[in-house]
Amino acid sequence: MEMIDLAETQAELFGVFANATRIRILRTMAQGELSVGKIAEEVDLSVQNTSHHLRFMKDKGILKSRRVGQRIRYWIACPDLVNGLLSRASREQTS
Repeated sequence: MEMIDLAETQAELFGVFANATRIRILRTMAQGELSVGKIAEEVDLSVQNTSHHLRFMKDKGILKSRRVGQRIRYWIACPDLVNGLLSRASREQTS
């Protein structure tokens, strides 16, 4: 039973990376902690659409957030893991 639960958890985690918009957001967030508005501007999405993707990734444990005044700022929870996966995918594409 534990093996099935682990596989399901891993599938959910990798599902985050199965969406081009979320990958663009994660690449942008490699800069560090950013506000929703700044991320939306960088990836050319509405704030509402960006917020949806950010909440999804936060729920999966990929991102963390904090409120600063009226704004919510997000950052990558495990930057080494995320950057490693994105780098690996980039290397595969250029090979």
